[in-house]
Amino acid sequence: MLFISSYDFYALLTEIYILNSVCVLLIYGVILNTSLKRGTPVLDHNIGGFAIQTVIISLWLTFLSNTPHMISWNALLCHDFLSYGLKNVILATALFWIFIVFSYNKAEKINFYEYWIISILAIVAMLFISNSFDFLVMYLAIEFQSIAFYILASFKRTSEFSTEAGLKYFVLGAFSSALLLLGISLLYGTTGLTNFGDLSKFFGGITSTKSCVINATLLGIVLIEAALFFKISAAPFHMWSPDVYEGAPTNVTSFFGILPKLALVGLMFRIFYLCCAEIIYMLNFTLVICAFLSMLIGTFGALAQAKWKRFIAYSTISHVGFILAGFSTSEFTGAFGSMFYILIYTLTSLAIFSIVLSFRNISYPTTYQSRYLGDVTGLVKVNPVLSASLVGVLFSMAGMPPFPGFFAKAFVLLALLQEKLRGLAILAIILSCISCFYYIRLIQTIYFTNAKVIAIFCPIEKEKSIVISLTMLLLVTTFLKIDLISNFVQSMLFL
Repeated sequence: MLFISSYDFYALLTEIYILNSVCVLLIYGVILNTSLKRGTPVLDHNIGGFAIQTVIISLWLTFLSNTPHMISWNALLCHDFLSYGLKNVILATALFWIFIVFSYNKAEKINFYEYWIISILAIVAMLFISNSFDFLVMYLAIEFQSIAFYILASFKRTSEFSTEAGLKYFVLGAFSSALLLLGISLLYGTTGLTNFGDLSKFFGGITSTKSCVINATLLGIVLIEAALFFKISAAPFHMWSPDVYEGAPTNVTSFFGILPKLALVGLMFRIFYLCCAEIIYMLNFTLVICAFLSMLIGTFGALAQAKWKRFIAYSTISHVGFILAGFSTSEFTGAFGSMFYILIYTLTSLAIFSIVLSFRNISYPTTYQSRYLGDVTGLVKVNPVLSASLVGVLFSMAGMPPFPGFFAKAFVLLALLQEKLRGLAILAIILSCISCFYYIRLIQTIYFTNAKVIAIFCPIEKEKSIVISLTMLLLVTTFLKIDLISNFVQSMLFL
């Protein structure tokens, strides 16, 4: 019998508030959509403001709900320090993301109030992923998020590139969802369990079971791994990432690049270190192979790119390789490095997308979003402050000391050396040095390349200026006070 108490509703207070707000906004949008005075684009701007208010109140509710470790909703959801920290970071990042895409929607005339509603629903799905304590809830939350992503990728209906991106994402995403469901089915058919807590107890004594049971269980976990690797665009499941990033509108690309990986990496930690901790050492080779391939393909793929979004896509694949490298150690030192890395990656991704969205070329009487890396040639002559900010972000992404990206890579590499994965550590260092080339090449384009024609960009909006300033301040603060994030990560991982 399912027993639901008031504590269960208290644990989902943020999600309940957001879903109720979405219903109100949807009714509000449907009623005013046909109005001549209060319809689009006024309605879109209005609901965008309500979206900001919803995220702010949700962040406040989440921050105040620092409950002790609690299993709720018949052991389907878990509320602990990990989910608490992830939900706060997701909502804070979502708030910044809304600020940087607000002006883009206005400039590109994306006057559809449904855009904000679908985005908020995707954020709710990420919160549920962070709370998942059962494979069934995990699957439903991931599919909830994926459906929102399919719609957002093809949201610009007048663009054939956006339609292609949405269709490609849908087809490949459905394949990964099938793998995920097959893996869960194998695991349930073998063990009769789907709950993370029950599975952790089962795996504690799995060595005394039959070999056929062990093999079927491992196959199910490998299939789940493959589906999750697709969702975070890890090689060799990365093929959708560059095309979808390029075809989707830039505001949607920024959403894909900043937010989803945070919740999914937290989920991977929960599965690898809390659910399958007793057998994860049997799957180390899969993590090592995917980590190496991600770093290799991401590094050399980015070298050949001339467009911003494809460049960021391949760079993301390389960063995902470092995150998987930390998980491949099967120790909490590696998990600490991976979680620290994903937080720094989220911060730098927010900074790089806020800067890229600021590159809006003036072509009288219209403007258009910059697409090519070469458009920043001589940017220092036009906007030296923005150039310096971009250089700081690129140095952090490259792992140059003393920027935070250096500490993120250092923690992962030290964990690899500590667990005697020297081969992967050496390859990671070599590929990281090679990746510095395309970051430094971009800096050379900004500062030292002479061009006969220099692109003139629109003045940066106030919202983007605030986000760029805050992200750069956080990057500098992290460098000066590295224990601010390291202590936060330790509290999430119960260390």
